[in-house]
Amino acid sequence: MMVKHPERDESRTAFRRLIEALAQATPITAALAHLYGYTHPSQFERDLEKFRRDIATSVNSQEERLDRLEAVLAPRAAVGTLALEVAFHVLRTNDTGRRLSVGFDVLRDAFPKVEKGLLEEAAAELDHSGYATTTTTFGHPIFRVSPTTSMFLAFDLVATGRDTRADALEIARIWLNDEATHNTFLLLERLKWEPRRLNPPLSTLCRLFQKGRYSNEIHPILEATFVLITPNERFKLRRMLDEGRVD
Repeated sequence: MMVKHPERDESRTAFRRLIEALAQATPITAALAHLYGYTHPSQFERDLEKFRRDIATSVNSQEERLDRLEAVLAPRAAVGTLALEVAFHVLRTNDTGRRLSVGFDVLRDAFPKVEKGLLEEAAAELDHSGYATTTTTFGHPIFRVSPTTSMFLAFDLVATGRDTRADALEIARIWLNDEATHNTFLLLERLKWEPRRLNPPLSTLCRLFQKGRYSNEIHPILEATFVLITPNERFKLRRMLDEGRVD
């Protein structure tokens, strides 16, 4: 529903104000002028009232559509409350933006009121949904929990305020227009982001590259130190920008 803001007709408004000014000459005409203003609002005032009613109708209709859409999508994208809280904790305590694992004992300290079995199930749920990977040892069904790139994409904005999707699109745009920034150190210098913000979108974009077209060495700070962008990667990056979607 398109709602158009009413425009004031200045010529009619000026004429109305002149009549009102003349009506102030005597108390009787002044009172009649005020009464007329209530009983005969200007066209602009009527249009403005209609505009406000249309806005309310449009907002309510949109809210109803969102409620119906949420009802359809929620069962498909549902993550349990405890699993979500674990994901938020993992992201908020991650100071590198890399997929560093968190010991299960650390999670137990962070959630002291949660039963061990329930906490293990929450970690398993994140693993099952692709938001984490877990490791197991003898006597420990869940020994460590590591965030995946999907966890940063899905939850980092809410958990920390960092929008990994928007940042990935920004990096893709820069890579396509400035070959020098294929060196990650020069990219970091240009963006002036801290590594915690840079690494998640960098990891996201590296999934588009074939093996050997980005650095694989373990760097103490950065997820990758350079990328080799061939026509194959340029096509993928450009399509990502055109669609505005990061998977």
